[in-house]
Amino acid sequence: MQTAKRAILRPSLVAWIGLFVSGLSGPAAGEARAAAPPEQVLPDSTVFYAKVNDVTKLREAFRQSQYGQLWNDPAMSAFRDDIKEKLKNASDTLKEKIGVTLKELLEIPQGALAIAAVPQDDPKLPIALAIVADAGQNAARMTEVLDRSTKQLEGAGAKVTTEAFQGGSLHVVQPPQKDAGEGKNDRTPPPLVWTSVGSTFFIGSSANAVKDLAGHAEGRSTGSLASVDSFAKTQAKTGAAEAQASWFLDISKVLQLVNKANARGGEAQGQQVEFLINELGINGLKSVGGTLALNSGNYNSITKTFFLAPKPTQGLLKVFTLPAVSLRPESWVPAGVASYQTFSWDLDTAYTAINDLANKFQQGMLSVLEQQLAGPEGGQPLSFQKDIFGPLGDRITLISDFKKPIKEDSQRMLLGIALEDSKAFAGTLSRVIELAGASPKKRDFQGTTIYDFDIPVPNIPGQPEGQVQAGVKGPVSLAIAKETLFVTTDTTLLEQILRPGVVPLADNEQYQIVAKELPAKVSGLTFVRPDEQARLSYDMIKSGQFEKALRAGMAASASRAGQAPPELPKIIDPDKLPDFSVFAKYLTLGGSYSVSDDDGFLSTGFTLRRNNP
Repeated sequence: MQTAKRAILRPSLVAWIGLFVSGLSGPAAGEARAAAPPEQVLPDSTVFYAKVNDVTKLREAFRQSQYGQLWNDPAMSAFRDDIKEKLKNASDTLKEKIGVTLKELLEIPQGALAIAAVPQDDPKLPIALAIVADAGQNAARMTEVLDRSTKQLEGAGAKVTTEAFQGGSLHVVQPPQKDAGEGKNDRTPPPLVWTSVGSTFFIGSSANAVKDLAGHAEGRSTGSLASVDSFAKTQAKTGAAEAQASWFLDISKVLQLVNKANARGGEAQGQQVEFLINELGINGLKSVGGTLALNSGNYNSITKTFFLAPKPTQGLLKVFTLPAVSLRPESWVPAGVASYQTFSWDLDTAYTAINDLANKFQQGMLSVLEQQLAGPEGGQPLSFQKDIFGPLGDRITLISDFKKPIKEDSQRMLLGIALEDSKAFAGTLSRVIELAGASPKKRDFQGTTIYDFDIPVPNIPGQPEGQVQAGVKGPVSLAIAKETLFVTTDTTLLEQILRPGVVPLADNEQYQIVAKELPAKVSGLTFVRPDEQARLSYDMIKSGQFEKALRAGMAASASRAGQAPPELPKIIDPDKLPDFSVFAKYLTLGGSYSVSDDDGFLSTGFTLRRNNP
C-alpha cells in the first residue's frame, strides 16, 4: 500500500517543486501586469530570502551565456538526447497525472519568483517556508497544475480542506502521518497551503503565513522586508536591481532565534549562549547576501556577496581585519599557475584582538601559555607577539598548478606568508621545531634551507587506506626565502619557485586581462585558469572514476551508519560525452576580488565573456 501511495505522491511533489525551479529551457510568453515585488510583500521578520527577478529573463540569459551555448552545441546532441530519454518516464508520468510535461512545468513561472523563511510564534513550527511566484499569463495553467497536484495528494491519503479567502480559495493539504517504522520522528508534518491573487501565487507551510502574504499582495505600506535597513544596504551593495537572482540572510534574527530556542531549555542556558555570542563579537555580523547575473556586460557570469559588519568590529570579527591595499602578484609567482589567491591581513591587529578575546575568558591567558613554551633547557619562553606575529607580514598567498599528465593526484599547492623580518622568523621556526621535538630532514637548494617533514597517514575507521593516503601525501616542506615563509605538500613546486629566472604571473597576458577588472585597492583577489581543473573533472567522469569514488564514499557512509548503500541512478553516460575540446571552447578566464570598508566586506567573483567560441 505504501509503495502505491509513493507512486501517486511522487509526480505530485515533483510538480510542486518544479513550479518553483527557474526553468532554463527557453523563452516563454509575456507577462501580465506587474505584481508587487516579493520583498514588499514579505514581512520585516523574514530571516531568509532568495529571489529570481524575472524567470523568463533568467532563462534567456542562461541560453545566451557560455553555459547555455555549451548545452546547445551540436556536439552535445548525443548527451542531451540521452538525458532527455532518461527523464522521459518522469515527464510522461507528469503529463498523465497533472497535464503538463516536465519541460512545460518548468516554463510556467513568468515573472518574479521568491522563497523565504518567516518566523512564527509557534513552538511546533517556529519557521514557515513561503513561496511567492508570478505566473503572468500562465496563471490559469498554474492553477490547473496546482489543482490536479492537490487531488493527487488527496488520493494518496492527504487531508485536503478549502476555505474562502479574499474572494478566492485557500487550499490546505495535510500530508498523511508516517506509518510506524517509516521514521522515528512522529511529529505531524507541516501542511502545504496555497492560494492566488491575480497572477501571483502564494505557497507555504503555514496557513497563517500564506494568509498574511496574500493579504499584502499589493505590498506593505510599512513593516516589509524591503524596509529593513540591513536588507536595503545589502541590495544596494550587491546591485540586486541589475542582477537576475539575489539572496539574503538576516544573521541578527537567526541569532535571536537561537537564543529563543536555547531559552526553552532553561533561562540560564539561554543567557549563557547570548553572553557567548556577544563576547565573541559574532553579533557584529548583521547579515549576508548576494547576487548572480549571467551574460552581463563583460561577464559571462558575475556574483557578489556582501557581509554587513559595521565598524568598529570586536571579538572574532576584529581578528579578520582585511584592509584594502594595492595588491599585485609577487615576483615569485610563476606565470603558469592554474590559480592564484592572495589577501591582505593586518596580523598585528589580529594579535591584539586574539589577546583581548582571550582575556575576556581568562586574564593573561596568552601569557600563561607562553610560559609553557620554553625550550627543554629552559630559557626565555616563546612570545606570540614578538616571535610570531611581529616578524610576520600582512599578506597571505595560495597558488596551485597541475603536473602533466593531469591525473587525480596531479595538483600542486603552495602557501606563502609574507615576512617583515625573515631573519627573526627563521629563529622562531628553529625554536618551534625544537619545542615540538620534530626532526625534519634539512637540505640546501639554491642557497635556501628546505625542511621536509614526514606526515604519518592517520588510521581512520571505515575509510579505505588508499583513499586516505591520496589525500594526505607528504612530505610537507617549509622554507624561508624571498621575504616569505613557504609551505607546500609538493616540494617540486617550491623548488621551481626558488630557482632564478621565474617568469612572473604579473607580466602574463592572461592575468593582465583579468587584472583590468580589478579595483586599484582590494582586500583580496584571485585569478583562475579553468582549463586544467576542468580537464581533471572531465577525465574523472569520462573514465568512470568520479562515479566509482561517489559510490565508494556513499557506501562507506552507509556502512558506518549500519545501513545498506543507496542505489544511484546513472544520469551521466560517459560514452555520450563529446571530446574535451568541445568543453574547452566555452571555458573562460575568471577571478574575484574583495573590498573591506566601514560597512563590511564585499566579494565579487566573475568569469569573463568569450566572443564567438
